[in-house]
Amino acid sequence: MTSLPPGAPVPDAVLFDLGGVLIGWDPTRAFAGVMEPALVPAYLEAIDFGTWNRAVDAGRTFAEVEADLLERRPEHAAAVPAYRRNFGATLTGLVPGTGAVLAELAQRGTRLAALTNWSAETFPVARERFGLLRRFEGVLVSGEEGLAKPDPRIFTLALSRFGLVAGRTVFVDDSSANVETAASLGLVALRFTDADRLRADLVDLGLLGPRPVVGGPLFHLTGRDRWEQARAAGSYPWSTRDRDHEADGFVHLSGAAQLGGTRRRFFGDLADDELVVLELDPARLSAPVVVEDLGAGAFPHLYGPLRPDEVVRVHPYPLP
Repeated sequence: MTSLPPGAPVPDAVLFDLGGVLIGWDPTRAFAGVMEPALVPAYLEAIDFGTWNRAVDAGRTFAEVEADLLERRPEHAAAVPAYRRNFGATLTGLVPGTGAVLAELAQRGTRLAALTNWSAETFPVARERFGLLRRFEGVLVSGEEGLAKPDPRIFTLALSRFGLVAGRTVFVDDSSANVETAASLGLVALRFTDADRLRADLVDLGLLGPRPVVGGPLFHLTGRDRWEQARAAGSYPWSTRDRDHEADGFVHLSGAAQLGGTRRRFFGDLADDELVVLELDPARLSAPVVVEDLGAGAFPHLYGPLRPDEVVRVHPYPLP
């Protein structure tokens, strides 16, 4: 159980790491097509990937570190540029469940900011791809500052930049070294292992309560052709029409009474027989549902991909 010292105030802000906490990362994926997968771990060890990746996180340019590496290891001339060139492939998607925790914290009025070790050159790839980054009032990127965790100076900079008080701020990171530094500076530091553990820790600290039970059935409106393609592929990457799950961070759902408004908002140019309504049972979903108002009224949002095998029934539009 996570607890605060006696008399300590309940935190009113959470400072999140990104890689491994909100966004998955696997550097080996950058080398697909460059070398056999079985050879990648040995290659990364041979070039001391961890050291040069920390260098770009701390502000050096890829051109600089690649030139240094190629001077020492010219035999890797074909592979070295692949990481930067294929960086998008290293981002494996949203870490399951963390987005729902963000949404619940925002509903409670908790301030949300991020402090990430990330190259200034590659962070725009993530910013463009992952809509949940817009939930933060600010993101401090190490490569833009020339400092990287666990240097205490970047924690002090983040607190100053966002106007946060250490003793009232929870810091979440998957690195033990970063968590230890944050704790030494007075932040309430949590090591991230998974979203369920994080949420339980935040409940213990008083930032969240039990997750509200969402009644069903719930519905997702989509194009008939798109649904048939998803069934054949075994995956459904969409949030709503023309926006994928990563772009919003969730999948748009509706109650039965909300389907008409959803249709007018997103599918007004399609005929009824071009649409289908996917019925979902909240109790059978593997990802959490959070009901929230993001400006269009209170709607249920599925904070994970919609899995075709979790669809209970497929209805024509409109519902009978």
